[in-house]
Amino acid sequence: MKKIMKFASMTTLSVCMFLSAVAVNADVNNQPLESLKRYNTEQSINLRGQQIKLPTNFQTEKDQFRGIWVSTVFNLDFPNQKNMSEESYKANYRELLNNLENLNMNSVIFQVRPKADTFYESNINPWSEYLTGQQGKSPGWDPMAWMIEETHKRGMEFHAWFNPYRVTTGNQDINTLANDNWAKKNPEKTFNFGNKIYLNPGEPEVIKHVTDTVMEVVENYDVDAIHFDDYFYPNRHGSDIEKFYTQSEKNTYDKYGGNFSRVSDWRRDNVDKLISGINTKINNYNLTNDDNVEFGISPFGIWGHEKNNPLGSKTPTSSTSSHDNQFADTRKWVKNNWIDYIAPQVYWAFDTAAAPYGEITHWWADTVKGTDVDLYIGHGPYKKADVNNTDKNWKNPNEILNQLKFNSLYEEIGGSIFFRYKSMLESPSNAPANNQFIKTLKSDFFNKKVNIPNKSFTVDIEEEEDIFDENGELSLIPQIVKAIKPRRN
Repeated sequence: MKKIMKFASMTTLSVCMFLSAVAVNADVNNQPLESLKRYNTEQSINLRGQQIKLPTNFQTEKDQFRGIWVSTVFNLDFPNQKNMSEESYKANYRELLNNLENLNMNSVIFQVRPKADTFYESNINPWSEYLTGQQGKSPGWDPMAWMIEETHKRGMEFHAWFNPYRVTTGNQDINTLANDNWAKKNPEKTFNFGNKIYLNPGEPEVIKHVTDTVMEVVENYDVDAIHFDDYFYPNRHGSDIEKFYTQSEKNTYDKYGGNFSRVSDWRRDNVDKLISGINTKINNYNLTNDDNVEFGISPFGIWGHEKNNPLGSKTPTSSTSSHDNQFADTRKWVKNNWIDYIAPQVYWAFDTAAAPYGEITHWWADTVKGTDVDLYIGHGPYKKADVNNTDKNWKNPNEILNQLKFNSLYEEIGGSIFFRYKSMLESPSNAPANNQFIKTLKSDFFNKKVNIPNKSFTVDIEEEEDIFDENGELSLIPQIVKAIKPRRN
């Protein structure tokens, strides 16, 4: 069973991080600091004109979110193969949890809806082909219900990871999908782009279907969070940003986009409606059911560029951004508190000119200040594990370790998520630097278990109401109070 907090009224509830700003190069617990150097050189790496200095040692926090993304699409991470027996599937998942425990992780971000199909029993979406080998074919049991229970037995959280709009991953005719696939039943609500099929975000019925998909899981499974990845609209660049993907999208714009002079603004508004609507639905569910399901987003790491928008990061305009190229205004979602946590995918090195890790992480730490949104950084060990990656930065076994040290300079950063599961396992098929990274992570960084951070709430109570205090005790406090939403520990 989940630990539950009794909430005050919807209009008065807000989450408060109670965090102060932490400057880069701040002294961490009086540790000595050392300059960060480019790999195999004595050249310092700077952030906004100042040398980046890192603590010489990593000090483990008492409370820290530590998660790993588990990809089911293409069976990349799990399950090992399609159409496994129930017994083999369970053994495979227990092995996964054992490996996560060995790394002292405390959260599983599991891809339950890879492409409009599911790893759970659904009345509105078909079973996943990556589960049974054929989309729509039942495994004869409900894997997710069992996985959640097994995960909770280990004291870990289970975050249900959805891809909201993707229908296919390649050149696949819509008629080959399962008969109960919503896209097949509503082809006029989709569009094709880049040999892939997407649900059309501009269609109100699509917003409702994706929302219903999420709420079906919230209402029927003991998930700790709903998690969206970075796939919103397919990427557009340059002059194509204001062009329609297809005639079907233009038809949708003609029906619903009359208040927008720019197609890009209309698209962002479509995604805003989805995110804000799901936020409202989950909050209402939590209030009605005394539950604490969270809503998290893992967007593309760069929101926007300062040269195009003064609110953006100091990154080159040639780089992709979620605001301009995917029509996902992730900064707005943070500032409006439409999500509980954000985990930007900062899958780059400190010395990546197009997307410097330090600059982007610094920007996100500054962005969450004054909001109710927790910040976890998404790291990319998959790049380090790739033996074919020629980028010298990922041959540095300390690259991600240095990123963790850098994160410790910011109180706004509450933890890390790693992409992806198999890249976090020592293996002869991994690049040597990745295996060394994993060894050091286990021995010197994540060498003991930590609690998942509790989430603080401020509640404006006009009349005396039941509320949990900081120690989790029920009390009556007729004023603005700080309370704690317990997490699974």
